[in-house]
Amino acid sequence: MNQGVSHYTILNYAHKPGISREMNNWTYDFSQKHPEALCFGTIHPQDPYLGEEIERVLADDQLGLHGIKLQLLVTDFDPDIPELDVVYESLIRHGKILVMHSGTGPGSNEHVGIKKLLPVLDRYPDLRLQVPHLGCYEYLEFFDLVKDHPSVQFDTAMVLMNHGIFSDRFDPDTMLDAFLEIQDHVMFGSDFPNIPYDYTLALQSIDALPVSDAVKEKIAWKNAARFYNLTDDALLTEKMVS
Repeated sequence: MNQGVSHYTILNYAHKPGISREMNNWTYDFSQKHPEALCFGTIHPQDPYLGEEIERVLADDQLGLHGIKLQLLVTDFDPDIPELDVVYESLIRHGKILVMHSGTGPGSNEHVGIKKLLPVLDRYPDLRLQVPHLGCYEYLEFFDLVKDHPSVQFDTAMVLMNHGIFSDRFDPDTMLDAFLEIQDHVMFGSDFPNIPYDYTLALQSIDALPVSDAVKEKIAWKNAARFYNLTDDALLTEKMVS
C-alpha cells in the first residue's frame, strides 16, 4: 500500500494476565525490523511482573517502546484502579504516551466513559493521553478535557465516515465549532488493517471536512509529528499518517 505513509502505530493489548511480556517481546522484535513503526507495549494490572515489565517496556535503555495501549472495551478493569498507578507514574516519568480506548463507542461496558477517565486525569494531569475515535460517543465531553489537560490528543479512527458500525459518528456540521477549538489536538487515525472499508475512505474523510487546508494538514500529519516527537527529515518533505 502506497499512501504516503512514513510512520504508523502498532497497538497490542493483553486481554488477560500473564501474556503481556511475550507480546511485548514480539512488539520489540517488530520495531527492530520496521523502524518506521511506532510500537506500543501492553500490560495487564494482574500481571505478576507488572512494575518490572512497565519499566522494561518504557525505559529507553531497555525496550524503549513509545508507550502503552489499554483497551477498556476488551479488558476487564476500570482505568482508575490502584494497580494501574505504577503504569501512569512510569508513563509520566519516561515521557511516554498512553493510548487508551476510554470512550463508549462503538460499544460500551462498565469500564469506559468520561466519568471513568476523569479521576485518572485528576490524579495524573500531565499524562500524555491519546483518546481513540475522538472520544465517541461523548465527543463534546471529551473535547472539554483539553481545557485543563493540554497533553490530551484525539485520533479520528473510524468516526468520520458512515460504515454502519458507529451508531453516532462524529458530525462536523453540528460540532464544527467545538472541533475547531481542539484542532491542535486531533490526529488522523484509521484502525487499518482492521477496518470494514477501503483505507482511502479514511483519507477522503479528512479531505471532506469543512475546515481550511491548514487545519487538514494539522490533522493529517503535523499534530501527530509533534505528539510523537518525530523530527526526522522525511516529515519535512512528505505528509505522515498513522
